[in-house]
Amino acid sequence: MTVTGDALIDPARLAKLDWEDLAVLHDQLAELLDELSTSEWLTAAFDHVLATPELLVQSERLQELDRVVLVNDAASGVRVRLHVFRNREFDRPHNHRWTFGNRVLAGSYRHYLYGDYEDLTTETTIGSPCLVRDETPGTGYVIRHTLVHSVAAVPDTTSLIVRGPAAKDRFVVMNSETGEAWWQYGHHTEDEAEIAKRRLGAEKVTAIRDLLVRQGVVH
Repeated sequence: MTVTGDALIDPARLAKLDWEDLAVLHDQLAELLDELSTSEWLTAAFDHVLATPELLVQSERLQELDRVVLVNDAASGVRVRLHVFRNREFDRPHNHRWTFGNRVLAGSYRHYLYGDYEDLTTETTIGSPCLVRDETPGTGYVIRHTLVHSVAAVPDTTSLIVRGPAAKDRFVVMNSETGEAWWQYGHHTEDEAEIAKRRLGAEKVTAIRDLLVRQGVVH
């Protein structure tokens, strides 16, 4: 992939991603993530984020991970994000507002898949995982927004995510130990002050790039 100016990814290519046919999408994202996982592309992407305030403010610290938004294509609704898992803990089972593809860059995590729930609510009982697998560098997958999963990551595991346009306004998060479940929403429902508290800022984003260098992902 040639990286020139702001064209980190050809918008026409993102517009052609088929978010309804997962078999087709799997092949499309496998090829795309092969290119986005290169040292050249990641270096250019981090330089672009640090020079683009509109992207930098979208990089934030969540409960279990840090995420850096590398590409946000408004026309297609596609975003490319770099995730860094900070602690090894059992991530709570959840679905998503969007379908996405993933590629592990460094580290590893145990991946628990509970099944597909088209009409998941906070009252749904999901039971035990139906599939458990280890995700290691170079592995990847595509998950539809209706699938419930969770992960337990080795600290500083990094992965690259290509997520599609939002398919719904909210998703469910569950606490397996207490049986509690609750809805979570996108930023459009949140208070700006709360969003601001989670922002990483240039210093922390630079530190994440330095982590990728130490991992050998970026040279």
